[in-house]
Amino acid sequence: MHPLDNPAWNALIGVQREMGLGNDLARRFHPEISPIAALADPSSAACWDTLADLIEAEQTVGVLGYPADAPHSRLTVPWHDTFAQMTCSPESFRNPASAPPGLQMRQLTIDDGPAMVALARATEPGPMEIRTVTLGRYLGIFDEQDGLVAMAGERMRLEGFVETSGVCTDPRYRGRQYARVLVSAIAEQIIERGETTFLHVRQGNPGAAAIYEKLGFSVRATFEIAGITRRLPTAEQA
Repeated sequence: MHPLDNPAWNALIGVQREMGLGNDLARRFHPEISPIAALADPSSAACWDTLADLIEAEQTVGVLGYPADAPHSRLTVPWHDTFAQMTCSPESFRNPASAPPGLQMRQLTIDDGPAMVALARATEPGPMEIRTVTLGRYLGIFDEQDGLVAMAGERMRLEGFVETSGVCTDPRYRGRQYARVLVSAIAEQIIERGETTFLHVRQGNPGAAAIYEKLGFSVRATFEIAGITRRLPTAEQA
């Protein structure tokens, strides 16, 4: 199996182990960092049962590679969607996009956490929590009032691979190539370290896919990603 077939699991048992919790059946990032979870074996009922123990009632986590016949008697699936996983290696990276003169772009810190969460909620690029920024290098673009209007950064890390994630732009500032500038800057640093970067783009979003393709990304696989929520206990279980 390729490491990117289960990237969250390989991140959580390896490079980012200290940023999560769980055991050898199921693991998740600490809730204030990210709601991403992973299973050692998605076909195992024991793994799903362990995952249920890691989720608070009515809390939702995201699981990549969700199988349609997954055993989840204690869990519900409020949403799921198909995503393309795209990769960019040192050999394929091309056409880096430089920031135009005068652009206010800087590395984000934990102090930017609330603004990052607010932008993510407004644009829905994927889950973002107050401490997501601690997972890696995030860059942001700001307006004249020092408001965060676009961002992208590094999220999951596993041996030889780093995810580019959180790519989003305030709708009022779209059409200015901010996503291309940010993804290029994040990917370029990953490539310079000799690593391969990867990202996930929802199917039906050809505009985003075209931006990534121009930088050297190509589709490696497609996956179902699902939101998993633990059921409230019944009166008999309470």
